Amino acid sequence: MIKFSVNKSRAADNIKDLAGIISGCAVGGMGLSLFLIPFKASPGGAAGVAQIFYYILNVPAGAIMFAINIPLFIIGVIIFGKMFGVKTLWGIFWLSFFTDLFNSKTFLGADFLKDFLFRINDQTVSFTNEVFLGVVAGSLLLGLGAGLVIKFNGSTGGSDIPALMIRKYFGFTVGMSYFMIDSIIIFAVGIIFRNPNLILWGFVSLYITTKSTDFVVEGLSYTKELFIISSDSEKIKKYILKDLDRGYTLLKGEGGYTGEAKDIIYVALHTRELPKIKARIKEVDPKAFVVVNDAYEVFGDFRR
Repeated sequence: MIKFSVNKSRAADNIKDLAGIISGCAVGGMGLSLFLIPFKASPGGAAGVAQIFYYILNVPAGAIMFAINIPLFIIGVIIFGKMFGVKTLWGIFWLSFFTDLFNSKTFLGADFLKDFLFRINDQTVSFTNEVFLGVVAGSLLLGLGAGLVIKFNGSTGGSDIPALMIRKYFGFTVGMSYFMIDSIIIFAVGIIFRNPNLILWGFVSLYITTKSTDFVVEGLSYTKELFIISSDSEKIKKYILKDLDRGYTLLKGEGGYTGEAKDIIYVALHTRELPKIKARIKEVDPKAFVVVNDAYEVFGDFRR
């Protein structure tokens, strides 16, 4: 009975993830088809390469993305194993599908959309005729969609697999690998279409997409975590317990230079409480060593 309940719970989680990935791909596909591709603003990845073939060969961008991502997916499975699973394949398919759907006559032919669409070139339309608005809106939608896909434990392929391969075989960090791949694609778009502005718009798009993805995945940080090392830790501990009505964890440390035993106070609190505890620490021990970090998610017995 317990085993059945666990399996049922996992099935429900998987269904939720698959549905969430579809929603993220729908949002991202709209950002690509109706904003970024019309203005040739490429944030890199498979979408950037697909954009080149779309304008040169008039082949649907989504189909090209799918054709690029499937071989990369197979290579990823061979090299990295199960980390590239069904949900990655699911994300690759649906992003490709929605990218072409939102640029199809089936969608664009709807009567209620006719008054809201601008003809950008012979192949595309958009909800704006301003390149700035197109790049910003498209990048936000693409980042939002990518964030939803990641949040639901999926991936849409793109630069993921090449970036991991560069890390594995050349030793670069994943972040640097992504930047190298996307930069090459962005420069290629500008060179092939002979428009240096597209390179600048590409990097603007890459920045906005990255930031909006991070925002969806991590959220706003309303919580701070502090590591406090003080020679007068008793007063600080008392302030945390009595005045802030917070708990704390006491860690045992040792000075790297002096070898002296030290108490390390670890506490998580709301952002609005940070100025209060900082002022109290400075009052009690101006020489206290304090590290403050953002805590994007806090689980357990924590009062927000």
